[in-house]
Amino acid sequence: MVMDQRYMINFKKIPGVNYGDYYGPRPNIVFLDSVYVPDPYDNNEHIMTTFKIDLFDLPPNLERFPNNIVTPPPKVTVAATTAPTSDPKCVIFCWVKTRSPPLPPTTTRGTTTPTTSKTQPAPTKSPTPLTIVTSCQLNFQHRQQRCRDAKKMDKECYLPQCYVTSPDRYRVIQCWKYQGICWCADPRTGERRKRTVVKYKHAYKLNCFQADEATTSTVATTSTPTTTPSSEERPERPEFAPRNDYNYDLVIHNSLLFYEAQRSGEIGESGRVYWRKNSHTDDGSECRRDLAGGYYVSGDYVKYGFPTASAMTLLAWGFLEFKEAYDAAWQTHFLKEALKWGADYFIKAHISRNQLIAQVGDSNLENSFWLRPQDMNVRRPCYSISEKSPGSDLAGETAAALAATAKVFQVTGSAPNDSYVTSLLQHSRELYEFAKNHRGHYSFFVRPALDHYKSSSYHDELAWASLWLYEATGENRYLAEAGQFYEDFGLHKPQTEMSWDSKTVAVQVLLSKFANRAGAVKAARRYLLPVTEFCDHNQPGGGAKYTPQGLLYQSNWGGNTRYACNAAFICLVTSNLPDLNANLRLTYRQFAEDQIDYILGRTGRSFVVGYGRNYPGQPHHRASSCSMAGPCGWDAYRKKSSNPQILQGALVGGPDELDRYLDDRSNYKANGVGLDYNAGMQGTVAGLKHFQLSYNKWIRYIKRGGV
Repeated sequence: MVMDQRYMINFKKIPGVNYGDYYGPRPNIVFLDSVYVPDPYDNNEHIMTTFKIDLFDLPPNLERFPNNIVTPPPKVTVAATTAPTSDPKCVIFCWVKTRSPPLPPTTTRGTTTPTTSKTQPAPTKSPTPLTIVTSCQLNFQHRQQRCRDAKKMDKECYLPQCYVTSPDRYRVIQCWKYQGICWCADPRTGERRKRTVVKYKHAYKLNCFQADEATTSTVATTSTPTTTPSSEERPERPEFAPRNDYNYDLVIHNSLLFYEAQRSGEIGESGRVYWRKNSHTDDGSECRRDLAGGYYVSGDYVKYGFPTASAMTLLAWGFLEFKEAYDAAWQTHFLKEALKWGADYFIKAHISRNQLIAQVGDSNLENSFWLRPQDMNVRRPCYSISEKSPGSDLAGETAAALAATAKVFQVTGSAPNDSYVTSLLQHSRELYEFAKNHRGHYSFFVRPALDHYKSSSYHDELAWASLWLYEATGENRYLAEAGQFYEDFGLHKPQTEMSWDSKTVAVQVLLSKFANRAGAVKAARRYLLPVTEFCDHNQPGGGAKYTPQGLLYQSNWGGNTRYACNAAFICLVTSNLPDLNANLRLTYRQFAEDQIDYILGRTGRSFVVGYGRNYPGQPHHRASSCSMAGPCGWDAYRKKSSNPQILQGALVGGPDELDRYLDDRSNYKANGVGLDYNAGMQGTVAGLKHFQLSYNKWIRYIKRGGV
C-alpha cells in the first residue's frame, strides 16, 4: 500500500517504527470517496472499517483527487478499470497529497499553492507534530455551499455542528440525522476521535468526554519530559481523593443533557435531545411580548422564574469553583450554552427597568393535560412584578443569575467590554436596584406561584445578588452592601437547609471567601462560623435526619436528593476555604462523596436517569413519557413501563426516610425532576472530579520519579 495515499495529517508517527509490521494505531486511508480505518490490533490491510468521506472533516490543505502524482505508482498488475475521475493516471486507486505543510494553530490560514517539487529536502530533525485547527463555522459554510452546488438539500449533506458560544469549535458529539448516525469528534479539528459510530437515537451512549491517550499525543505540541520534575513543579500531596471510580465526566455531561431536555422555545436542529421539538414559541403573546425560550422547571411546562434563576446561579457557581473539572470533561461549552439559554430568556423577561416577567403559564390550566410540549395549546398567561407589585426575591435572584453568568463568560475568555457580558451586567444592575428600592415578596403578587414556589424571605436574595455583582464587577460598593444586609437582616444565624428558596448559608460562604480574599481574616472567620455549624449539623450524628443507608433526609414533601446534594455542595466549597482546619476539610469532603455515592448507586440503585445500575425508568415528566409517534395522553401517564424517551441525567426526588423507593411516574414526590435538583448535584460531582484530577496529577508525578 502506497504511503502517500494514507491520511497522514495529525498522525504522530513513532520514530524508528516500521509500520509495515507494526501492531497498533496506523493512519487512516483516503480512497476515492471513502475513508478506511485500519484495525489497531490486527495488522491486516483487509480488516478495515469503511466510512463515507463526508463523515470526516479533512483539512482544507488535503486534496481528495490528484492534479499531479508525487510518488510513482507501484509496479503491479491492475485491472483495466477506469476510476471515476478525469485523471487518466488514476486507475484503481488515486494518490493524495498535501498542498502545504500543516499550519500551527496561531497562524492565519490563507490560500495555498500546490507544490511542484517532486522531492523535499530531508529535515535535520524530526518535526514537532502540529495541531490542525479548522474553524467549525468556516467548515460548515464550505460544506453547505458545496452541498447546494450539488443541488442537494442541506439535510442530505453532513454539516458539522458547532458550539453556540464558540462557533469555531466543534461539538464533541457530531450527528448526521439524514443518515441516522452519530460519532465522537475532536472539538478543535472536527476529526472523528473514536471508531464507534452509533444510531442517532443512541447518541447518548457515546462516551466522548475524555481525551484518550491517542488523541492527546496526536495534538500535543510539546513532548512530555522524561526527566524528574523540578521541585518548583512538585504538586502537593492531596489531602483527599475520591475513593469511588464513578465516571464523573459522564454524569456532568448527562446532567447538561437534562437541561437541554428542559428547554422551551425554538430549539432548532442543533439540539442534542432528539425527541425534543420546538415548543411554546408564541409565549408572551398574552402580554404582547416575545417570551419564547427559557426553561421548563420540572415535568410540566410552566416557566417559573424564581427557581429557574436560582438553578442558573448555582450552576454557574459550581463551574466557577471547579472550572478545571468541566474543562477536563469537555463540558465547558455545554455549560455556557445552558447558562446562556437561561440568561437570554431573563433578558427578554426584563421588559423595563422596574418590571420583570415572573411566570409564563398556569398550572391550574395545564395540569389537566398530559401532552408533549409542542402539543400543549392552552392559554399561557404572563405574570409580572413591578413597582406596585414588587418582588425583591425574584428580582434579586435573577440579578444574581445574570451576574454569575457574566462571570462565567469572563473567566472563559470574554473581554470585560464584550457586548454580551455588558448586557448581562446592565440588566443585573437594574434588577438589583429594583429589588433593593421596591421591596416585597413576589409570591404575594404572583398568586399562581404561591402553591408551588412560594418565597419565605427576600433578605437572602438581596445579599446574594450584591455578592454576585461584586464578583462580576469588582466594585467594592456591592460587597459593602452585602455586608450591611448581613447585619441588618440577621443573616448570621446558622441554617439547616440550602435550596432555591433559602440561600443564607451560601451568602455566608461567599462573604467568608471574599473577606479572605480582601485580607479581612477576622471577618472571614466570623462569616465562616455559621457555615461550619451548618455542615456539622448535616453530618451523621450532627442532628440532621438520615435514612438507614445514609442519605441526608430533610423534607417529607419530596425531592430529598436535591437537599442532600445542595448540602454536599456547600460543604465541598467550604472545604476549600483557607480558615478551615484539615480535619474538617477531610470530613466535609467525605460527607459530599458519601451523598453522591448514595445517589449514583451505592445501595444498588442509581437515582440519576440513564446512569449506573437500576436507574429510574419512569420519571414524572410529560415529554419523555410520550412516544415519538401517535397521540399522548393520560394512558401514557398510567402505563407501568419505562418512559419511551430516556430523560438522560435527570436527578429524581429519591427515597423516603426508610430508603423505600418505587419507580412510578405517578409518584411525583419520589420521581419528580427539576432544574434545581440537578444544579447542586452537578456542582458537587464537578467538585469530586476536581479532587480526582488533583490526586491523578500527584500520582503521575510520583510515577515519573517525583518524591
